[in-house]
Amino acid sequence: MRSYNADFEEKNAQVLGISCDARPSQTAYSTSLGNLPYPLLSDFHPKGAMTQVYGIFNEERGAPNRAIFIIDKEGVIRFKRLYDSARALDPKDILSEIDKL
Repeated sequence: MRSYNADFEEKNAQVLGISCDARPSQTAYSTSLGNLPYPLLSDFHPKGAMTQVYGIFNEERGAPNRAIFIIDKEGVIRFKRLYDSARALDPKDILSEIDKL
Protein backbone atom coordinates (compact mmCIF):
# COMPACT_ATOMS: atom_id res chain seq x y z
CA MET A 1 0.00 0.00 0.00
CA ARG A 2 2.87 2.35 0.81
CA SER A 3 4.09 2.57 -2.78
CA TYR A 4 0.58 3.49 -3.93
CA ASN A 5 -0.03 6.17 -1.29
CA ALA A 6 0.25 9.02 -3.83
CA ASP A 7 -2.31 7.28 -6.06
CA PHE A 8 -4.77 7.11 -3.17
CA GLU A 9 -4.14 10.77 -2.31
CA GLU A 10 -4.71 11.72 -5.95
CA LYS A 11 -8.14 10.11 -5.72
CA ASN A 12 -8.83 11.95 -2.45
CA ALA A 13 -8.94 8.61 -0.62
CA GLN A 14 -7.68 8.24 2.95
CA VAL A 15 -5.89 4.97 3.74
CA LEU A 16 -6.15 3.78 7.34
CA GLY A 17 -4.61 0.69 8.86
CA ILE A 18 -6.54 -0.90 11.73
CA SER A 19 -5.43 -3.73 14.00
CA CYS A 20 -6.16 -5.11 17.45
CA ASP A 21 -2.61 -4.31 18.54
CA ALA A 22 -1.86 -1.70 21.19
CA ARG A 23 -0.51 1.67 20.02
CA PRO A 24 3.10 0.94 21.13
CA SER A 25 3.09 -2.23 19.00
CA GLN A 26 1.69 -0.34 16.03
CA THR A 27 4.32 2.37 16.40
CA ALA A 28 7.08 -0.24 16.51
CA TYR A 29 5.61 -1.96 13.43
CA SER A 30 5.39 1.30 11.47
CA THR A 31 8.92 2.25 12.50
CA SER A 32 10.26 -1.17 11.43
CA LEU A 33 8.85 -0.47 7.96
CA GLY A 34 10.37 2.99 7.73
CA ASN A 35 7.26 4.82 9.02
CA LEU A 36 4.06 4.11 7.14
CA PRO A 37 2.61 7.10 5.25
CA TYR A 38 -0.89 6.50 6.61
CA PRO A 39 -2.35 6.37 10.14
CA LEU A 40 -2.69 3.14 12.09
CA LEU A 41 -5.75 2.88 14.33
CA SER A 42 -5.93 0.58 17.33
CA ASP A 43 -8.96 -1.65 18.03
CA PHE A 44 -7.23 -2.87 21.18
CA HIS A 45 -9.70 -2.24 24.01
CA PRO A 46 -12.14 -3.72 24.17
CA LYS A 47 -10.19 -6.03 21.89
CA GLY A 48 -11.67 -6.22 18.42
CA ALA A 49 -14.84 -4.25 19.18
CA MET A 50 -14.87 -2.44 15.82
CA THR A 51 -13.71 -5.43 13.79
CA GLN A 52 -16.58 -7.39 15.36
CA VAL A 53 -19.01 -4.68 14.23
CA TYR A 54 -17.61 -4.97 10.70
CA GLY A 55 -17.89 -8.77 10.84
CA ILE A 56 -14.22 -9.60 10.34
CA PHE A 57 -13.07 -10.56 13.85
CA ASN A 58 -11.88 -14.17 13.95
CA GLU A 59 -12.75 -15.57 17.39
CA GLU A 60 -10.62 -18.66 16.83
CA ARG A 61 -7.46 -16.59 16.22
CA GLY A 62 -8.42 -13.77 18.58
CA ALA A 63 -7.66 -11.27 15.82
CA PRO A 64 -9.38 -9.79 12.79
CA ASN A 65 -9.17 -11.33 9.35
CA ARG A 66 -7.33 -9.24 6.78
CA ALA A 67 -9.83 -7.11 4.94
CA ILE A 68 -10.22 -3.99 2.84
CA PHE A 69 -13.22 -1.71 3.13
CA ILE A 70 -13.97 1.27 0.95
CA ILE A 71 -16.27 3.60 2.84
CA ASP A 72 -17.66 6.68 1.14
CA LYS A 73 -17.86 10.16 2.68
CA GLU A 74 -21.35 9.40 3.99
CA GLY A 75 -20.03 6.37 5.88
CA VAL A 76 -21.57 3.78 3.56
CA ILE A 77 -19.52 0.65 2.86
CA ARG A 78 -19.14 0.51 -0.92
CA PHE A 79 -16.65 -2.35 -1.13
CA LYS A 80 -15.47 -5.15 1.16
CA ARG A 81 -13.02 -7.95 0.48
CA LEU A 82 -11.31 -10.45 2.79
CA TYR A 83 -7.73 -11.56 2.12
CA ASP A 84 -5.82 -14.64 3.25
CA SER A 85 -2.56 -12.72 3.39
CA ALA A 86 -1.17 -9.26 2.78
CA ARG A 87 0.49 -10.58 -0.38
CA ALA A 88 -2.93 -11.33 -1.89
CA LEU A 89 -3.90 -7.66 -1.62
CA ASP A 90 -3.39 -5.72 -4.85
CA PRO A 91 -3.63 -1.93 -4.41
CA LYS A 92 -4.45 -1.57 -8.14
CA ASP A 93 -7.68 -3.51 -7.52
CA ILE A 94 -8.60 -1.16 -4.70
CA LEU A 95 -7.85 1.91 -6.81
CA SER A 96 -10.07 0.45 -9.53
CA GLU A 97 -12.92 0.03 -7.04
CA ILE A 98 -12.48 3.65 -5.90
CA ASP A 99 -12.80 4.75 -9.54
CA LYS A 100 -16.23 3.08 -9.66
CA LEU A 101 -17.62 5.42 -6.98
